[in-house]
Amino acid sequence: MTMLSPSSKRFIKTFLTNKLMRKGFPYFGSLEVTRKCNSKCSFCPIGNEKKEIKKGEVNTEAMKKILSQFSDLNITAVSFLGGEPFLRKDVCELAEYGHNNNLITQVSTNGINLGSMVDRGTAAFDVIVISLDVVNRELYHEIRGVDKYETVVDNIKAAQELSEENECNILINTVVCSKNLDQIPDVIKLSKKLGVRGIMIDFATFHDHWLEIVNDGSRYNPKEMDWRNDHAGTKRLIKQIIQMKKDYPILTSKMYLETFLTDNFDFKCYPNLFCCVSKEGEVAIPCWDSSITKFYDIVNKYNLKELWFSDDVKELRGRVADCKNCYMHCIVEPSKVLGATTRNLKDLMEWVVTFRSSTFNV
Repeated sequence: MTMLSPSSKRFIKTFLTNKLMRKGFPYFGSLEVTRKCNSKCSFCPIGNEKKEIKKGEVNTEAMKKILSQFSDLNITAVSFLGGEPFLRKDVCELAEYGHNNNLITQVSTNGINLGSMVDRGTAAFDVIVISLDVVNRELYHEIRGVDKYETVVDNIKAAQELSEENECNILINTVVCSKNLDQIPDVIKLSKKLGVRGIMIDFATFHDHWLEIVNDGSRYNPKEMDWRNDHAGTKRLIKQIIQMKKDYPILTSKMYLETFLTDNFDFKCYPNLFCCVSKEGEVAIPCWDSSITKFYDIVNKYNLKELWFSDDVKELRGRVADCKNCYMHCIVEPSKVLGATTRNLKDLMEWVVTFRSSTFNV
């Protein structure tokens, strides 16, 4: 008989508590450990931000306090975000601490610095998600602003070689923008050749207010990089990706991909499913990017669990239930498969099967 891991037990407990007792426990935590970045992507403002926005990272002990509160809130998995997380010297120590608190630990990285930390990194994290959007050195340089294509591919190979020994799942994340539509199928094929556990397809997100935080001379160019500039080409690509799911380790669900074919982003948002905390140690309610988002200090002022179920927080979440402006994978898919399970039971089954096939028993 197969024994359930502590993380699996935690997920099941949260699922049943939320469904049977109508509670609002989150499943996932996002911890922004830094805003510093060593890329200057033309589809992302973070590497192009004003210097003052980079300031304010809390120290190691404060980050551990946040992770402890994630564990107390019964969160299953935490994703370490940036900027570039591997620019933070203590990121592996933080991952080890999270793992010891029964959290599945995942890091999203551009892969540039991974080579120098690949041994400890693959041992510390349960999942490492590495960004790769093209199979062409020149285009990589054009989109990401740095000449590091070969470095990233080599670091993916190095991490993959250690993945089984260190029980770490190596994934690729590909961001769709106007410049790489014709590259995506080849990146998917490369993911299989490299032997990684899976590839996720994401779509570059743009918000008008991001233009206010970038510096002079910024490479951030949402007008040019928006995949919606070629709507027809994007839909052709999505149909091809759905077909490729039969033969390639594509983790992005058919349900999520089909929203871009129908342009139907009319879904009920369940922001209680994910808990987002900034580098300053402030939890974002209801989510990262809503126009009504408020930030609460959970290092020095609030206890996360008490705050999470407070009337003020519940009221803020209720105001975005019918938000129609979001297509972010990390929000749309959990809201559909975990928030509205009875209406999307088939999608839940696909989601669970995909998750199990792409991870070890962590």
